[in-house]
Amino acid sequence: MISVIYLIFLTDIIGIDPAIAGTVIFISKAWDAINDPLMGTISDNTRTRIGRRRPYILIGGILLLPALALLWLPINAESDFWKTVYVLLTYLFYFSVNTLIMVPYSSMSAEVATDFHDRNKINTLRLVLSLISTAICSLVPSLLFEMVTDNKLDYLTFYFILVFVFGIVFAVPHILIGLFVKERVKAEGEKKKLSLKEFVSPLKVKSFRKLVYLYICQAITLDIASAVIIYYRKYVVDISSTVFLGIFLGVQLIMFAPIYHLIKTKSKTKIYRFGLPLTILAAIGIAFYPQGAPVLPLYIFTGLTALGFAGAQSTPWLMFPDVVDIVTLAREGRKTGTCSGIMTFIRTASSAFAIFLIGLALQFTGYINPTDANPNPTQPASAIFGIRFILLFGFSILMLVAFFISKRLRLSPALSNDIKRLNEKLDEGMELDVEEAEKYLQIKKEFI
Repeated sequence: MISVIYLIFLTDIIGIDPAIAGTVIFISKAWDAINDPLMGTISDNTRTRIGRRRPYILIGGILLLPALALLWLPINAESDFWKTVYVLLTYLFYFSVNTLIMVPYSSMSAEVATDFHDRNKINTLRLVLSLISTAICSLVPSLLFEMVTDNKLDYLTFYFILVFVFGIVFAVPHILIGLFVKERVKAEGEKKKLSLKEFVSPLKVKSFRKLVYLYICQAITLDIASAVIIYYRKYVVDISSTVFLGIFLGVQLIMFAPIYHLIKTKSKTKIYRFGLPLTILAAIGIAFYPQGAPVLPLYIFTGLTALGFAGAQSTPWLMFPDVVDIVTLAREGRKTGTCSGIMTFIRTASSAFAIFLIGLALQFTGYINPTDANPNPTQPASAIFGIRFILLFGFSILMLVAFFISKRLRLSPALSNDIKRLNEKLDEGMELDVEEAEKYLQIKKEFI
């Protein structure tokens, strides 16, 4: 929801210039990026009766509703300066609440079970439910925002739906998780220090660095597409952004079943990259689709893009527990929270910079803000080209980079089982036999 409509909310509803809007998002995401690894280490060090992660998820769930209420308030200050100050402060508050929830929540994905197949089942179910939630929370706000811009829905109704309907839907599950979900991996006795060295220590492990690259490439691609698609719909090609997003997310959801069966026996990195050539080619068709042409071929391109992207979208967090095991094998300790924090830190920092560049690109290509006198301005050719190029960069260039990186990370179910057995013996202080020692050295050379 935030990624789909917040940028255009700032430019077309609040009336902030694209460059300033991009800067607000950049500062807020930079704040979030700093908080993420801090939250990861804090939750790793937490020792409470209900666990390490649950207290923060519970507090964040309670604060989520007021954060959304402030975030979407259509401030009507006379000065652009005070508009900017308000949206910056409310966005900072929202991201602080989001950090309280998401870093501990992501860490729990590796801690609710220790068996390879059980973790795959749990994380696949979590991702399916997450994608269903993403679909609903992207499609409905997108449709409602189209109705607002087409004067079919007043903003007050739109505001109450976002805050109270979606706010309750978001908040209640996290409150229930904080109250009832059990953490099955015991906390280590020794607490970790809050230090920069502690934050970045998992990055010494080459497999973790590669996972971060794979994660941020697909995540930034989605952020860029989500931020730009309503501009694309409104000013470039006359389509329904709701149908566009519906096709994209629907294909992703359908692909979860075959992907779930594949990860039991196939390398997750192969699944990640398998469809990316199709995504790249279809995205080129979307980026340069001619104005005034029939929309059906464009929707077909959208479905093909989503089909190829499904593996990249679904596998990074399925790889996460396996890579955390590799970090543990490197004798860095079981830093699940720190790894999760670093993942979200780098993803958020990269996303912040990407959205900042989108704002600058719109500003410098001559984007015209809507006004009361001219609510639907005709954009210059330079701005339309800028919107097209942004889409092209996200799906084609970033995913081409991800394709080649994925070929250098060869995870497999057999490897994960070997690493689990080695960790168990080393954690218990047992000596490795000759075969296990050779396996350890081989894994260390390639993955650590």
